Amino acid sequence: MTQFGRDLRRRRVVAAGGIATARGVAAVLAAGAAGARLGTRFVATKEADVHPAYVEALLRASAADTVLTTAFSGMWPDAPHRVLRSCIQAAEAAPDGPVAQMSFGTTQVPIPRFAVPCPTRDTTGAIEAMALYAGESAGAVTQVMPAADVVRELAEGAERLLRAALP
Repeated sequence: MTQFGRDLRRRRVVAAGGIATARGVAAVLAAGAAGARLGTRFVATKEADVHPAYVEALLRASAADTVLTTAFSGMWPDAPHRVLRSCIQAAEAAPDGPVAQMSFGTTQVPIPRFAVPCPTRDTTGAIEAMALYAGESAGAVTQVMPAADVVRELAEGAERLLRAALP
């Protein structure tokens, strides 16, 4: 075996994409990942600084309501990302110019149409026309919970599933 092969075998892999449930975490761990990285699931936590309209749109969404796009590339050209399809439609229908305002410290900053930022709690304007990031696991996000409860549910559920799979 080459040095490259030996180095590669020592690497830890963290799985990402489409994971929002204990079953998903258990599956990637069983496949050999050292851990799982979740994003969409944590948008709907009490600690997340996201606008309530964004959370509500996510809670209503399914995987079919998301799309991989480069639409929100203003400020980050050609970066592929997955968002709720409805926010692309809303941004396309919005007039040119800022769609919202966000606070950065004590400064209010206008957010142009198709810009990268997602709406925070204090964002004002056309929230539905901003980048509402959501992965294909969107359908598994059904309620707002404290982040600690999400982590506990994922860890305990994955452990239960993995133990049940052992002979």
